Amino acid sequence: MTDTDSLQFALVGAPDREDQARLFGRSFAKPARVEALRWRYDDNPQGQAVSLVLRDPAGHSVCSYAYVPRVAGARAPDGTWVRGVFGQQGDVMTDPDWQRKGLARRLVEHCADETRQAGFVLNWGFPNRQSAPVFLKFNWQSVGVIRPKRFLVKSDALMKARRLSDGRVAQLRAPLDVRRCHKARRRLDPLPAGLSLRPVERFADFAADLDAIGAALKERFPLVLERDAAFLDWRFIDTPSRVHRAFGVFDGAHLVGYVVIQPPSEWGPRGVGFLVDLAANDEALVPALIGAGLDELGRAGASVIEAWGVDGSWWSGWLARAGFLCAKPENHLFVYHFVLAPEHPLASAPALQDAATWYLTDGDRDDELMG
Repeated sequence: MTDTDSLQFALVGAPDREDQARLFGRSFAKPARVEALRWRYDDNPQGQAVSLVLRDPAGHSVCSYAYVPRVAGARAPDGTWVRGVFGQQGDVMTDPDWQRKGLARRLVEHCADETRQAGFVLNWGFPNRQSAPVFLKFNWQSVGVIRPKRFLVKSDALMKARRLSDGRVAQLRAPLDVRRCHKARRRLDPLPAGLSLRPVERFADFAADLDAIGAALKERFPLVLERDAAFLDWRFIDTPSRVHRAFGVFDGAHLVGYVVIQPPSEWGPRGVGFLVDLAANDEALVPALIGAGLDELGRAGASVIEAWGVDGSWWSGWLARAGFLCAKPENHLFVYHFVLAPEHPLASAPALQDAATWYLTDGDRDDELMG
């Protein structure tokens, strides 16, 4: 039965994740992990996700949207720093038997109403070329393009297979590009004297230091997606997969910067590691943090290291300086947003019009895992 008039909207919560996981498995043809949905939607210290479904008469979800809260701050036109909650678009999924029936469009409008009532300032996400026109019809705004970058670690079969996705010419150049990547890595500045690098087991152990790093980011960027200790532990340490690893730069006992990586694992593409996130209270530490991340991923067996960056952004600039190569030009997503509360001071922040000005790394994507 595929009569769309029979479908009913429902705002769902933690008890409904198994039904959403079933829908996820049907929609994406890959294993559904209930614990991952609960982690993403229900455990986020920055707030409860707004999750909507359309259900058939039997009570099964056939289409689902979710928006995960992210606390953000930005410089307002008068120079003050204002804060609010952005709703980051999570899993958008439709049962194959119900696709091409306009269900997603119906949920877009309902999600706007529900997230507005939840107090979100705006919704944002990374639609692809197929779904982007849907959002434009609902007056979403395009504010950037985000694409993958690749650092080639070694010239083996896994790397060449990954590089083939960027075209046959890119694959043929791969051995030369490996040398190019490593040459760029050697040019990165080393860790300044007097500082040390060591693993970070829990960010909560350095909450005050992370607050200081966050304050430094607000001085350097007009819009920041906030990263306090509770958020970082949830996002990278307490994930169901436990696949991320974090390293900190220390000045004595104080954390002054960190980098998060995702080594190759059973959860991701074979031989691919990810440079996920970093932050520092001093820009001069960034080269050493990137270099440490690359080195640790190499030691963990990565043949390719990847990270997504917004075109023209600070993050993309550093990836290029570190030797990351552009992927196939058409391999990209868009950065879109839709303002829900135009009266909120955050909604008038100039930085909202250009995602390249945001402090945004690969770790700001909505999935638990990169890839």
